[in-house]
Amino acid sequence: MKFKEITVRGTPYERGLTYGQLCREEVALSMKAYAVLYEGTKGISWEEARKISENYLPLIRDFEPAYVEEMQGIADGAGVDLQDIAAINNRTEIMYSQPSMIDASACTCLSVMAPATEGGRVFAAQNWDYTRLMRDAVVIVHVYQEDKPNFVMVVEGAGMIGGIGMNDCGVAVTLNALKTTATCNGIPFEVRLRAMLEAENLSEAYVKGSHAPTSVGNLIATHKDGVAIDFEMDARGVEPMIPVDGVLMHTNHYLGPKMYFANDVNHMGSSYIRLQRMQAMVKECHGKITLEDIKRMLSDHAGYPYSICDHEDPKYPVAVRDDTDFAIIMDLTENCMHLAYGNPCENEFDKYYI
Repeated sequence: MKFKEITVRGTPYERGLTYGQLCREEVALSMKAYAVLYEGTKGISWEEARKISENYLPLIRDFEPAYVEEMQGIADGAGVDLQDIAAINNRTEIMYSQPSMIDASACTCLSVMAPATEGGRVFAAQNWDYTRLMRDAVVIVHVYQEDKPNFVMVVEGAGMIGGIGMNDCGVAVTLNALKTTATCNGIPFEVRLRAMLEAENLSEAYVKGSHAPTSVGNLIATHKDGVAIDFEMDARGVEPMIPVDGVLMHTNHYLGPKMYFANDVNHMGSSYIRLQRMQAMVKECHGKITLEDIKRMLSDHAGYPYSICDHEDPKYPVAVRDDTDFAIIMDLTENCMHLAYGNPCENEFDKYYI
C-alpha cells in the first residue's frame, strides 16, 4: 500500500485550497481520529479543542501570516472550519503539555553522516509511531513556492501544514514527541516544522524551529553538507545538541541535562530501550553505515512490541496504543526520500523526490 500523494502550488491560500480539495476525506479522518484521541487522553471534546486552538491563531499569524491563509484554504477546500484545521495543527500542545494519560509517542530518530557512513553519505531517518487510527490520514505533500524553498513532507494527519520532510536546499526535518508538565502556549510544533522546511540552511532552520514563545517536543534538522542540530523544547526554553562522531539520535525522553531535570515526568521504558538499541546497532557498523543498514535498524524488534519497529499492544485502549505508521529515510546526498507504509518489517520502501 501507499499513502496519498498530492502536489500544491500558487499563493498560500491557493495551495491550501488545493490541499483541502484533494484530501477532503483524509481531513475528515484526521478530525475523527483526533477527536477520539483528545477525548481519550485529556477528556477534551472536539469542540473544546477547537476553542483552545483559536488562541493559537494570533501566534501563528504573528509568526507567519501566510500559514493562517494556507490553513484557511485547507478548511475551505475540505469543507470545514478554520478552527477544525487549527485543532489538527495544535495536536502537540493539546496532548503533550500538562498532566495527561498519554505518554510521548514511540518515535525513534537517527541522523548519520561522515565519519559514521559509507562514503560520507548523509541520512535523516525515523519511524513515526502513533495510533493506527491516523495511518489512513497520512498524506505526502509536495509544495512548490516561488519565493521559498520547495519541499516534500509527510504530514501526520491531513490538514497539517507541517510534517517530516526535506527541501531542495538540502535541509531535512525529523521529530520526537516529548511530554512536559508545563503549559504550552507557544507557536505550535507543527508550524515550527513547516518553518524549518522553508529554511535555506541549517542555521535558519534552527532559528525558525526554536523561535519564542516555545512549545514542547524535539526537532532535528539535518543538512546535506553533513551537519545537524537537535533541540529539545518546553514552554521555558530550548536546549540544543549536536552530532557525536557523525551520529545524532533521539527517542521520547529529554536528553539535555537542563531539560531532563526540568521535566519530571514518567515515561514508558521503551524510550530508553529503543535509544540503547539504536546506539548498539550504530556502533556495530559505524564508519560504513548504508541505506540498507538504516532500513534494518528501523525494522528492529528488540523489546517487542515496544521496539524501534513498534507494534500494537491490544491490552491498551486504542487512544494510547502505538504502532509504526510509517518509516522514512531521507538521503540528502542523493536528495531523495524512502518511505514505507506502516511497519518497515512488513512493507517495502518506495522512493520519492521533491
